[in-house]
Amino acid sequence: MTDSDFLGALVRHMMIPTLRQVHADNGGLGIFKPGWIHRRRLLTSSVLLLGLKGTIPLAVEEEPMELTIGRMVVLPAGLIHEGTAPLIEPASYFWMHFTFPGEVSFFSQEESDTILSSGGVTTHLLEEAALLPFVFDLPEPEPFRDEFRQLLNLQETPSYTGWKFQLLFQHLLIHLTEQVIGGHNPPTVHSSSSSVVYAILACVAENLTDPNLSIKTIAQTLGLNLDYAGRRFKQVMGLSVGDYLLKERMKIAVHRLQHSTDTLEAVSAACGFGSTRHFLRQFKTQFGITPTEARLRYRMMHFNSL
Repeated sequence: MTDSDFLGALVRHMMIPTLRQVHADNGGLGIFKPGWIHRRRLLTSSVLLLGLKGTIPLAVEEEPMELTIGRMVVLPAGLIHEGTAPLIEPASYFWMHFTFPGEVSFFSQEESDTILSSGGVTTHLLEEAALLPFVFDLPEPEPFRDEFRQLLNLQETPSYTGWKFQLLFQHLLIHLTEQVIGGHNPPTVHSSSSSVVYAILACVAENLTDPNLSIKTIAQTLGLNLDYAGRRFKQVMGLSVGDYLLKERMKIAVHRLQHSTDTLEAVSAACGFGSTRHFLRQFKTQFGITPTEARLRYRMMHFNSL
């Protein structure tokens, strides 16, 4: 979505696509007296706020929101935010500016529901990402207050490495996303696009070890048009059904290589590959090493003998 889409009041979340690339810039504790009003600003960085006291009326691109006690608010980069009225009581909040490469991605409530209503979609799309609501009331805000305090203490008394500060902030974003996922209430009726994806994911989970499983057999099983099913899946998941199948099979392969003594032929069959040769070729392409090398590396790192 573009910035202008925000004006429709449909946008509810923003995504940080790669947590490892997020950068916390600086933060602080704001304490304000009655009569103060947040000035109008257009920032090049995003801001995460946590309300500690009072109520602060705000707007992002003229969409009203309030920062209250125990509420997290995100002010995205590139959008105008401002106060809408003077404070009528004392107020305070924690704040932290942060940036990440690329453009901000905005998601409507329907798009967010698609991501959050299925464990398969959530795990795939948020594996390295954070999904932040613009306004989120924390059921237990104290742990988040503690994380902000740790960040601000570290900002004032830095570690020998600035990476610690970044890791703490990344943990805060992960913690918040976990709260969002855990507190999400799925809609009673899903969109046609998400329903198709959920059905495909369920079919994949049930038949992953079948070497004949493909988008063609899945579409036939579900009674869907082949092109339509493939297009909808890629639209939501960002990759083809075939690539998703390979990814999931490789997860099983890695686990079996690490935690069993199965032969490569047995691992290949258990993961749904039609032949051991195909399995070996795909594994080497995915990880740059052979399955045997992967197994040896894991054992060298995790097992010691006297």
